[in-house]
Amino acid sequence: MDMKTSRILGIIGALFMVIGFLPTIGGILMLIGLIFVIIAIKGYGDFYKDNSIFNNTIYTIVFEIIGVVVFVGVFIYGAFEFLSSLGIENIYELSSWTQIDWQNAIDINNILPFVGAIVLGLVILFAFTVIASLYFKKAMNTLSEKTEIKLFHTTGTVFFIGAILTIIFIGFILIWVAFILLLISFYESKPTG
Repeated sequence: MDMKTSRILGIIGALFMVIGFLPTIGGILMLIGLIFVIIAIKGYGDFYKDNSIFNNTIYTIVFEIIGVVVFVGVFIYGAFEFLSSLGIENIYELSSWTQIDWQNAIDINNILPFVGAIVLGLVILFAFTVIASLYFKKAMNTLSEKTEIKLFHTTGTVFFIGAILTIIFIGFILIWVAFILLLISFYESKPTG
């Protein structure tokens, strides 16, 4: 794949990722955009003969997927434990739902383990997100060196800071800004070959 194609895929992919924050169709656009950006980064890595750009991008995705899977697993485990404490052993058995003792359900001893599981899952997800963002920052730094587009470096830095600040939710705005910067970075990287 030539650089022009990689650049166009990067621009379209980053644009989809920016739009991906919209509700309803956002998730699908985000996924399509991510795939386009991965293909574009692979093209850039091949052009500059540097596999670390693509590899670090793949590590980013792998760590994020691991974090999400662990979070979902811990959440589901916590939910089933909570339901079990309410006397619901089979979630499909409707009669067990009508026999819940709601005074017992509101007891802190029933709720606290579930809340603890959610907090543990979020901490694990946060840790994996920060690790993933470090690899993305590495990929962007290398891409910045190879293309001589400093905005790639800024993109990686803003994404990393955004990942750290997701704990106070402003990080999600910074990650969105990083996607905008990625779009501009791909646009500014004029193909030379």
